[in-house]
Amino acid sequence: MALTELVKERLKRLTDVVPMVGYLFSDGVEIDPVAAEKVLATAEAQRALAAAQTTLSNLSDWTHSSVEEALRPLGEELQLKPKVIFQAVRVAVSGTTVSLPLFESIALIGADKTLARLAAAEAPAR
Repeated sequence: MALTELVKERLKRLTDVVPMVGYLFSDGVEIDPVAAEKVLATAEAQRALAAAQTTLSNLSDWTHSSVEEALRPLGEELQLKPKVIFQAVRVAVSGTTVSLPLFESIALIGADKTLARLAAAEAPAR
Protein backbone atom coordinates (compact mmCIF):
# COMPACT_ATOMS: atom_id res chain seq x y z
CA MET A 1 0.00 0.00 0.00
CA ALA A 2 1.31 3.43 -0.91
CA LEU A 3 2.10 5.99 1.77
CA THR A 4 -0.50 8.36 0.35
CA GLU A 5 -3.21 5.73 0.84
CA LEU A 6 -2.14 5.15 4.45
CA VAL A 7 -2.16 8.86 5.25
CA LYS A 8 -5.31 9.76 3.32
CA GLU A 9 -7.46 7.53 5.54
CA ARG A 10 -6.31 9.32 8.70
CA LEU A 11 -5.80 12.88 7.53
CA LYS A 12 -8.04 15.62 8.86
CA ARG A 13 -5.92 18.66 7.97
CA LEU A 14 -2.96 19.03 5.65
CA THR A 15 -0.88 20.29 8.58
CA ASP A 16 -1.26 16.84 10.18
CA VAL A 17 0.88 15.17 7.51
CA VAL A 18 4.36 15.92 8.89
CA PRO A 19 3.66 14.84 12.48
CA MET A 20 1.90 11.74 11.15
CA VAL A 21 4.71 10.52 8.87
CA GLY A 22 7.87 12.12 10.26
CA TYR A 23 9.00 8.94 12.00
CA LEU A 24 9.11 7.15 8.65
CA PHE A 25 11.85 9.44 7.36
CA SER A 26 14.01 10.08 10.40
CA ASP A 27 17.05 8.02 11.33
CA GLY A 28 15.90 7.61 14.91
CA VAL A 29 12.77 8.23 16.84
CA GLU A 30 12.12 10.06 20.08
CA ILE A 31 9.86 7.91 22.22
CA ASP A 32 7.08 9.74 23.99
CA PRO A 33 7.84 9.47 27.74
CA VAL A 34 4.23 8.58 28.56
CA ALA A 35 4.25 5.82 25.95
CA ALA A 36 7.58 4.56 27.27
CA GLU A 37 6.26 4.39 30.81
CA LYS A 38 2.86 2.97 29.90
CA VAL A 39 3.90 0.49 27.21
CA LEU A 40 7.63 -0.24 27.20
CA ALA A 41 8.37 -0.38 30.92
CA THR A 42 6.91 -3.85 31.41
CA ALA A 43 8.85 -7.10 31.30
CA GLU A 44 6.33 -8.44 28.77
CA ALA A 45 6.97 -5.53 26.42
CA GLN A 46 10.70 -6.01 26.71
CA ARG A 47 10.33 -9.72 25.89
CA ALA A 48 8.17 -8.78 22.94
CA LEU A 49 10.74 -6.29 21.63
CA ALA A 50 13.58 -8.81 21.93
CA ALA A 51 11.56 -11.48 20.13
CA ALA A 52 10.45 -9.05 17.42
CA GLN A 53 14.04 -7.97 16.87
CA THR A 54 15.24 -11.56 16.58
CA THR A 55 12.37 -12.54 14.29
CA LEU A 56 12.74 -9.54 12.00
CA SER A 57 16.52 -9.82 11.83
CA ASN A 58 16.02 -13.16 10.06
CA LEU A 59 13.53 -11.73 7.57
CA SER A 60 14.74 -11.32 3.99
CA ASP A 61 11.54 -9.93 2.46
CA TRP A 62 10.44 -6.63 4.03
CA THR A 63 6.97 -6.31 2.58
CA HIS A 64 4.17 -5.50 4.99
CA SER A 65 2.65 -8.96 4.50
CA SER A 66 5.92 -10.78 5.26
CA VAL A 67 6.50 -8.59 8.32
CA GLU A 68 2.99 -9.39 9.53
CA GLU A 69 3.44 -13.13 8.88
CA ALA A 70 6.68 -13.07 10.85
CA LEU A 71 5.33 -11.14 13.86
CA ARG A 72 1.84 -12.63 14.27
CA PRO A 73 3.04 -15.99 15.73
CA LEU A 74 4.93 -14.22 18.54
CA GLY A 75 1.78 -13.95 20.65
CA GLU A 76 1.46 -17.70 20.91
CA GLU A 77 5.20 -18.28 21.22
CA LEU A 78 5.57 -15.77 24.06
CA GLN A 79 2.13 -16.44 25.53
CA LEU A 80 1.30 -12.76 25.29
CA LYS A 81 -1.70 -11.00 23.84
CA PRO A 82 -1.02 -9.61 20.37
CA LYS A 83 -1.88 -6.14 21.67
CA VAL A 84 1.07 -6.24 24.09
CA ILE A 85 3.46 -7.26 21.34
CA PHE A 86 2.23 -4.94 18.63
CA GLN A 87 1.87 -1.91 20.88
CA ALA A 88 5.44 -2.34 22.16
CA VAL A 89 6.73 -2.65 18.61
CA ARG A 90 4.62 0.35 17.51
CA VAL A 91 6.06 2.56 20.25
CA ALA A 92 9.60 1.41 19.49
CA VAL A 93 9.20 2.03 15.77
CA SER A 94 7.09 5.22 15.75
CA GLY A 95 7.75 6.71 19.20
CA THR A 96 4.07 6.85 20.06
CA THR A 97 1.04 4.65 20.68
CA VAL A 98 -0.80 6.01 17.64
CA SER A 99 0.70 5.72 14.17
CA LEU A 100 0.08 4.59 10.65
CA PRO A 101 -0.55 0.84 10.32
CA LEU A 102 2.28 -1.04 12.01
CA PHE A 103 3.26 -3.60 9.40
CA GLU A 104 3.17 -1.08 6.58
CA SER A 105 5.24 1.33 8.67
CA ILE A 106 7.88 -1.31 9.33
CA ALA A 107 8.06 -2.15 5.63
CA LEU A 108 8.45 1.53 4.72
CA ILE A 109 11.09 2.18 7.39
CA GLY A 110 13.13 -0.83 6.32
CA ALA A 111 15.28 -3.39 8.08
CA ASP A 112 18.17 -1.30 9.37
CA LYS A 113 16.11 1.47 10.95
CA THR A 114 13.48 -0.88 12.34
CA LEU A 115 16.02 -3.16 13.98
CA ALA A 116 17.93 -0.19 15.40
CA ARG A 117 14.74 1.26 16.89
CA LEU A 118 13.76 -2.06 18.43
CA ALA A 119 17.21 -2.38 19.98
CA ALA A 120 17.10 1.18 21.31
CA ALA A 121 13.68 0.60 22.89
CA GLU A 122 15.04 -2.49 24.64
CA ALA A 123 17.48 -0.32 26.58
CA PRO A 124 17.02 -0.99 30.30
CA ALA A 125 17.06 2.68 31.30
CA ARG A 126 13.31 3.30 31.57
